[in-house]
Amino acid sequence: MNIKQSQIILTFILFISQVAFSQNKSYTNNNFSSPIKIPITLSGSFAELRPNHFHSGVDIKIGEKEGEKVYSPFEGEVSRIKIQAYGGGKNLYIQHTNGYTTVYMHLQKFSNKIEKYVRNYQYEKQTYEFDVNIPKEKLKIEKGELIAYAGNSGSSSGPHLHYEIRDSKTENIINPLYFGLDVADTIPPYISSILISPEGEYSRIEGMREKQIFDSIKDFDTIRITNNVSLGIRAFDQENDSNSKNGAYIYSVKVNDKAFWDFQIDEFSFSNSKYINACIDYEQYSTTGQRFLITKKLPNNEFPNFITYSNDGILEFEVNETKKIEFIIKDFQLNTKTLTFFLQSQPTFPSNYHINDEKPTHIFYWEKENKIIDEGIKVIVPKNALYDDCYVTYEKVVDSLSKEPIYKILSNEALHTYMELKIQIPEKLLENPKLKNKFLVVEKKGKYIFSKGGKQVENEIFAKVNSFGEYGISFDTIFPTINAVNFKSNKKLSKKQETLNIRIKDDLSGISTYKAYLNNKWVLMEYDGKKSTLIYTVDSKELNSTINTLRVVVTDRVGNIGEESFEILK
Repeated sequence: MNIKQSQIILTFILFISQVAFSQNKSYTNNNFSSPIKIPITLSGSFAELRPNHFHSGVDIKIGEKEGEKVYSPFEGEVSRIKIQAYGGGKNLYIQHTNGYTTVYMHLQKFSNKIEKYVRNYQYEKQTYEFDVNIPKEKLKIEKGELIAYAGNSGSSSGPHLHYEIRDSKTENIINPLYFGLDVADTIPPYISSILISPEGEYSRIEGMREKQIFDSIKDFDTIRITNNVSLGIRAFDQENDSNSKNGAYIYSVKVNDKAFWDFQIDEFSFSNSKYINACIDYEQYSTTGQRFLITKKLPNNEFPNFITYSNDGILEFEVNETKKIEFIIKDFQLNTKTLTFFLQSQPTFPSNYHINDEKPTHIFYWEKENKIIDEGIKVIVPKNALYDDCYVTYEKVVDSLSKEPIYKILSNEALHTYMELKIQIPEKLLENPKLKNKFLVVEKKGKYIFSKGGKQVENEIFAKVNSFGEYGISFDTIFPTINAVNFKSNKKLSKKQETLNIRIKDDLSGISTYKAYLNNKWVLMEYDGKKSTLIYTVDSKELNSTINTLRVVVTDRVGNIGEESFEILK
């Protein structure tokens, strides 16, 4: 046996060991096959860092166009179908006889027998969007059976197949790479940059009080610090023949050759997914959009895969002490990248340091309920809604355009649950009968405002929001607009016309319901939320007269109703 063969065998043994003992739980693929028949390339990895959640599956590339066939990887039955304008779009759930459930999102369409069930349900309930559990044995599925076609529905940013595997009993999501997916990857992950953060009033990094980012591509060997610090890392994985920047699989830090911090996810529950905001430097993310996994364990971080071995992930230094730091990053195939450097403590501060003299108006405590009560507003942040104690700045200003109050409730920290707002509606607005039940809470971002909904009770409006920000009250009295896109009313359709597309938009509160009637009978129109478009697929059985009337009725979230009729000529 030569050296190369020995290395291959060693790598294989390590991989099998990883699969068998990862997180003290064994995953067997139970003869799962791939859901698609083209080579597997990923545009998104399992548990990679996403806004407010860990990615709950893998995203499989299907090229630039929709329609790639999707097959069931094992026998079972359809257990749930969910169709939505946003989110996962067209979703399919199959519960298998081996104890697992597979989930498919952003589908273009379902196979014929599933599509027939869906269409019958939509016409029976007169709705495009729905979420329903399928009766047992209603839609049985064989291994290798065609079940759907991959697409771009919902909030997808391009054609792909989102693929999940869940434990049918616990509903925990499991890394699909343990179940029959063969991904070609011999390229190690790469470390984009590292973050070093001061921990304590007298801590410094290279003499600076602020956090410092170091580009891993540039040469650095020793970084000077003072007192206590914590670490962060931004890393990505790439596969063979792919330029996608996916999340890595295993993140580790060693200090002086001893384990200091580990982060690895093979399985997690949806209830834990939002803890991502406690596992990253949320301040850095909120200001720059960059997500750094951090070693510091925040007091209210209950995510079980976040493991620190000493001092909650904070490094303590004696004067003139030097520590060896190793970041070790691995992908699922155990390709490994290591970054080694040294942290050296300094006994005194350089002369160029400064302390920010700005004082916050409030301190919020994660173990307590926190309140701000002022004229016109009451803010409540429940107990355990924060990951750590934090500074909050509150200020009431008058908006230059609306002349109404804007309440700035600002912090660089994340909310794990929500913040409740109770805002008083100005008397002059309450006196206007045209505004009855039209009020809502809005968030101001720059020169734009976004609806946060809310419920009016007497002269106040209540809303729960999931982040700190600038909030106020507005109203929506404008009904939704409805416009034809690819046809004209009172003009004859081309024989090649396959769809009738209608764009629907709302001024502020957002679309609540939409209905379409063809010759006074309800007809199915698919709603593409990304394009704000209703789509009717031309059916000669429905579009059966020389002159046909298509009537579309759209309601927004405060009850404004838009209605338009179009004459469709055959």
